[in-house]
Formats: sequence, C-alpha cells, structure tokens
Amino acid sequence: MFKNILAVLCLGSLLISCNRTDESFYAQDPENFESSVKPLDSVAFDDVKDNVNIHINANANFSGLKDANFFLDIANDNHSYCHPDVLYFANGFHGFKYWMVFTPYFGAVGTTQNSKRYENPSIVVSNDGITWSTPPGLINPIMNAPYPQESLKENNQDPIQGFWSDVDWVYVNNKFYLYYRGSFISAQALKKRAEKNTSNLKKLETNAHRTIVQQTSVDGVNWSRIGIAFTSNPPFTPQNNHVLSPSFIHNGNEFISYEVELNLGKKNFKGKDGSYVIRRTSNDGLNFDYFKQSKIVHFANKPWLALNPAYSPWHIQASYVDGYYFLCLAIGDVKKYTSEALYIAYSKDGLHYKVCPKAILEHNAYRSAIFPMNSDEKIIHMGAMIATKSGEFRYKEFLLNKDKIDKSWK
Repeated sequence: MFKNILAVLCLGSLLISCNRTDESFYAQDPENFESSVKPLDSVAFDDVKDNVNIHINANANFSGLKDANFFLDIANDNHSYCHPDVLYFANGFHGFKYWMVFTPYFGAVGTTQNSKRYENPSIVVSNDGITWSTPPGLINPIMNAPYPQESLKENNQDPIQGFWSDVDWVYVNNKFYLYYRGSFISAQALKKRAEKNTSNLKKLETNAHRTIVQQTSVDGVNWSRIGIAFTSNPPFTPQNNHVLSPSFIHNGNEFISYEVELNLGKKNFKGKDGSYVIRRTSNDGLNFDYFKQSKIVHFANKPWLALNPAYSPWHIQASYVDGYYFLCLAIGDVKKYTSEALYIAYSKDGLHYKVCPKAILEHNAYRSAIFPMNSDEKIIHMGAMIATKSGEFRYKEFLLNKDKIDKSWK
C-alpha cells in the first residue's frame, strides 16, 4: 500500500514539474534599447537590373527515379522560383561571381500538393545576376524529395508527402554551409541521409514535424551527408512549431541563426504578435542554442502595422558585413500562412533592429534576400534578389552609407 501511495506521489510530482517546465518554456526577451533617432530612409535600388532567368529543369522525382513527367523546365516564362539566398564572390569562385541556392515551387503555398515534390534545394551560378545555370559537375536538386513512405502525416486531407524547403547558406573559412528545413520527414528517413554520429542520432531519437538540416561543401558541387542542427521538438522549439525560414550568418566569432516562430499561445510567448523572430548562436554551425537560451529579436519600429495591424514576420533572411547586421523581412498575416510586404532592417548588435520605414514591396512579396558585394570605409554595396509569391525573382543593387547607419543607431 505504502509503495502504491509513494508511486502516485512521485508521478504527481513529475507531472507538476513537467507542467511548470511547459508553462515557462520561453525564449529570452532582449535588454531594452532606447533610441530617439529615426531609422534610415528606405533603400534606393538601381534601375538597371531586370527579371532573373534560371535555366534548369526542376526535378520532382524521388531518389533513383527519372520519370520524364516530373521534370519541368523553369526557364523563361515557365519560371516558378522560391526562397533565394545569394553569395557573391568579387573575384569569382570556380569561374562564377554569383552563387544562389533556391527551391522551385509551383502555385501558391498550400494550393498544389504536388508542388512539394519540386521544392528541393537547387544551386545555380551566374556572372551577371540575371542569367543563371547549374554549375559544372553538379546535378540538381542536391537532395531529392522523400518518398511517401518516408513521410509523416501532416493532416487528414492531404496525401502523405514530406518535403524540403526554406534554403539558406553561408560561406565561412573556405566552406559552404547550406541549411534547409525538412518537413514531415520521419527520423528514420533522415538517419539514412545523415552522417553517422552521436549528435545526429540523439537529435533523431523521435520524429519531429520539422527538422533543420545542414550540408557542407568546399567546392559548391560535392556535398556532405546531412547533419542535424535542430528540430521542432523541445528543447529546441515549442512542440511542433514551424521553425520558419531559418537564416544563418557568421560574424567572425560565431554562427548566428534567425528563424520565425509562430505565437501559438501564452505558454511560449508573453506578447500578442502573430510571430516572433528568434536568434540562436553556435560555435560550430551545427549545435545551436536551445529555445530557452535563444533570444527574441527586438524591432524598434514596426512600419508594417500601418499597412495591416495583423501583420508580423512570416519569412526572413539575414546577412552580415563589417559589423553591420541586416534582416530582409517578408511580412504578412501569419494566420493565413503567407506574406505580402517586404522590408529591410539593420542592426549593430544583431539583436536590436531598426526597420527602414518604406516597404520595398507592399503586395505579392515572399522570402527575398540581400547580400554584401563590396565595402570600404564609407559604403556597403549590396545586392538584392527580390522574390514574389507569383514566382519571379528580380535582381537589384543598392548602396548603404556606414556613417548614416551609425548616426541613426545612436
């Protein structure tokens, strides 16, 4: 009898402890930052550049298959481009100045289930930012769509089909670090693609709705097996949060990741915004802070609220140069799982940001990318790959004055 009572008391204590942990499962709020100085005016793009053209066939075949029905030409008017991230090499890298990772996608998000099979990480190169092709020696995509039997059930309506999405990369110490998100792919399927080590196996002990994976390469053509950065299971995130559009930089000291987490209730976020941008850090680019050690990014101003009070970040992209941090923010009504407007934000510490008040686009914007091209003591020369929900990429360039950034930050 005494043993039974003791067991009940232990179980009750454990449940209370779990509930307390769940209730306090918060990312950290940043320290207050007060500034009376207005943010920079919005950037001014050049008028020279034009629509991007990517000369590849999107491939929705599962690994080992070559069904002609699942190859689609996306060049010229057939384009359907999504989620770009660009690296620029002023002196060229293997013969090309621009290297871009993106995913083909057909139709508005959520409307065509077959589109998921095309949304695979693909790499292209260019010397003008306009005309792109596959680098010599590489076969796109670098990771095929998972088979249905490797996938988890997402809902009761749609066919079972896991997918990749949300690509992003950084070039550090002569190596590419490529990240992307696996959604509704079983842990067992990920294990088959992953490096065999203790860290990966531990992170794949249970299935997760979403998993952030990493591949590395020294030449941009030959890629490693995947490593597991983090998943949508605790302690990495609130259970089954979306881990949207993770983006990565290296500031000379450490890797920094940013992602969008949806506000699913009071247990994980104290505010009322529809979503929050979370910042994590890592020494090796693979083992990042847990959710409770991560920090919520602070925006000194939120000009998107003037467009629609329901707006908040949906997708993001981060870049860094010379001590300056930048976020390219695709903003929308996250309850509708989409974006509309596009903004640029800047920071001196990577945690507190000011947002240029005028939107780059107010309608039809999706996850876009800005990237450093050149810089000196006064000027940062940036490129931009502006993406729309209708599937176009537009290449632009702009200049930022360091002195103006510094003065606006005080």
